[in-house]
Amino acid sequence: MGKSLTHILGRAAGTFALGLVCAFATGAVAEPYRLAPGDRILVQIIELDNHSYIGTVDTAGEIRLPYLGTHLAANKTLDELSQDISLAVAGRQIRSVQNGISSVIVLDEQDIFLDIDTYRPVTVVGAVAAPGRVPFEPGLNVRAAIGSAGGNALAGQTERVDQLANFRTRQAELRETEAWLAAELWRIDVMLSGADSDAPIDEEFQIIVDRLDSRDVENFRRMIDGARAQLDREREDNAARIVLTKKRTEFLETALSQFQTASEIEEERLQDVLQLSNRGLTTVNSLDNAREGALNASSRLLTTQADLAAAESELQSLMIEKQGLDADFVQALMDEKAKFERDYDEARARLTSLNRELALGTFTVEQDDSTELTFILHRQNGASETSTEVTPDTLLRPGDVVEVIFTYN
Repeated sequence: MGKSLTHILGRAAGTFALGLVCAFATGAVAEPYRLAPGDRILVQIIELDNHSYIGTVDTAGEIRLPYLGTHLAANKTLDELSQDISLAVAGRQIRSVQNGISSVIVLDEQDIFLDIDTYRPVTVVGAVAAPGRVPFEPGLNVRAAIGSAGGNALAGQTERVDQLANFRTRQAELRETEAWLAAELWRIDVMLSGADSDAPIDEEFQIIVDRLDSRDVENFRRMIDGARAQLDREREDNAARIVLTKKRTEFLETALSQFQTASEIEEERLQDVLQLSNRGLTTVNSLDNAREGALNASSRLLTTQADLAAAESELQSLMIEKQGLDADFVQALMDEKAKFERDYDEARARLTSLNRELALGTFTVEQDDSTELTFILHRQNGASETSTEVTPDTLLRPGDVVEVIFTYN
């Protein structure tokens, strides 16, 4: 049976409309739109008096059509699907009843006409009032999709404004806490490395410069210099005490030698006096004096030996203290660093959680000097997905996911 002019023009108009859809969806050079699960397809069989019905591409990427069977539709253009179906059903006989008259129709490649009935929706998530699906129409851009998702969630909602203000306050406090803890870690690293306190702050600790007042940074530099000065004073004090104790030890060693000699002399004199006393050649008084001299010399010797032992013990303690000054200093810094690292990690985790709560919560904020809205377009391209930062004027395609991220500077 010959094809009508209406049929031919209808197919041409459908193809032209499809090209326009693709041009709108890409915002650039027109590309053929490829079907995906969720698209609803209008199907017409011309020989059945333009009988039409709608089929939906299922999750398996297939479309089931009366009279025409099941066909793979996903990732095909409308023309490709139409051609596949036409070739598959060409020559197929179907029975038709029109005006009470039954007839058999043999399909050919020109009998099938397809068009898009409804595109799969766009999804909007993140910092919008009503996250969810938005119907797609050619020409839909990011701004319009966000508007369809509720737009500014804060407008006229005092409770949410107050809640966001509270979030901002907590965010500012956590950012400041994070910077202070980073400054403490920087201070400890400088002290451990022996670097100059006036040296530029490493990029690793850039948030110190970005978030803290220059006077606060200078205070940390003074803390470094003060701690080093204190350690130097302790070293100098220890060194001075070592010098004095060494001199005292040397003096006592000399005195001990002298008292040893004196004690030996007094002991010899006592022995001589005892021998004379045994022969009756000396007086009792001389013997007593000799005994007292020997006793005094022995007493001085014992006292000096005790003083020398104490001095040597003190010197040993001072040498141990000298070795421990630097070790104790480093250990104290390491203990302090471990504590600040735990606090720093906790503050960063809390800040990250708060930022995520702000970004994924039901908040949308008009952009100003202290806030920033970022739009991320997630688009499925065959088996892969791309994520790109876009502008509000970016045109969308069916199935796109728009993520709105709010950050507070």
